[in-house]
Amino acid sequence: MTAMDRRFEKIQEADSLEDLQRRGEQQLQFMTSELDQLREQMNTAITEVRQRSRSMRAAANDLAARLQAAGLVEESRLLLQAPSAAGLELATQQLGRKLRNQGDQDFRQALSDLAIDASPGRLELKAVDPERERIEKLLVQLELLDDSSETTGLRSRLEALDGEQDLRKLRLLLDSLSLELSQTLQLRARKAKRLEILDELEARLSVFNSAPVGLKSAISTHRDEQGASLTELQKAVDTWCEQEALRLDGERVRSVVLDSLRELGYDVREGMTTAWVEGGSIVVQKAGSSEYGVELQDVDGRMRTEVVRFGDPGAPVTEQQHQRDTEIEQQWCTAHAQTLENLRKQGMEAKIMAKREPGEIPLAVRLTAPDRSDASKRGADRSAGTVREQGLT
Repeated sequence: MTAMDRRFEKIQEADSLEDLQRRGEQQLQFMTSELDQLREQMNTAITEVRQRSRSMRAAANDLAARLQAAGLVEESRLLLQAPSAAGLELATQQLGRKLRNQGDQDFRQALSDLAIDASPGRLELKAVDPERERIEKLLVQLELLDDSSETTGLRSRLEALDGEQDLRKLRLLLDSLSLELSQTLQLRARKAKRLEILDELEARLSVFNSAPVGLKSAISTHRDEQGASLTELQKAVDTWCEQEALRLDGERVRSVVLDSLRELGYDVREGMTTAWVEGGSIVVQKAGSSEYGVELQDVDGRMRTEVVRFGDPGAPVTEQQHQRDTEIEQQWCTAHAQTLENLRKQGMEAKIMAKREPGEIPLAVRLTAPDRSDASKRGADRSAGTVREQGLT
């Protein structure tokens, strides 16, 4: 893992939220690829060890029988007690001396039959059965996933076939073992995939401070393989995470908007955020200004804003009044632009979706200014924007 980290350090450092997300995805893909290679290397290495071990046992058994036949009983017992390349070399030398003393001219052929090169002390592997090796690799894969008694039993059954001389029976036993191994691996793979999905769902829920107890319990139930439908659980988690992300996104947006308006001199009071969520709209006014206000409304994730005037809705609008209304709208356009900029600085995407120019149409007139701690009236839109926090969908 340390070597993987060192190799991945060559990737350029990220400097933005999107780059960090992309970097994380790249690192996950990189680590997955590395782990796949490690698994393949482990599989190959373990298979080679198993092959060498079997060849070692076969060579030791064969050589021990020859030692026994040559009268080297103690040497045969010691070889079988601890078979090794060094032991085979020593036993071969002992047998060679015995046979040479007896004038046996078939010594070289005997060594060749054993596939032993005694001079360098190296054990050469005999030809292997492809089907046996395929089963060996399947078994190694299973051992890497599970070291239960069932796996140990399969290993014992495979090793027990080493002494089987009936080729037809051997083939039948290998076929049976191959089928059982394949089925077991498929079950393990499905279980591993199931746990992988459950881990992913659990990780998604853990991102949020409080996740529904019901969803957490459902994940635990599925880990015990007692759940009814994993697909339904995935849909439920997806739906809740999406809704919760939108809710948190909306909270952040409203918080930044109100903080921005407070800094711009608008009278933002405690409880306005709650009123905005529950009532759908609030009205804010600049300190000392009782004649005008700005109505803010959340419509399906879009913020609608409208400058309103308080007074008699039936009174005629004079040219002087219209000019004053236009000036107030222009002031709000400036404040609105600053609010959008503050949203962008907080890592949120913000843009104008629709707008009207100041003075383009008469202002909406409300009879009286509402209680600003519980503004719930809705108004028509004058300009609209949409906001979305990066990284949330």
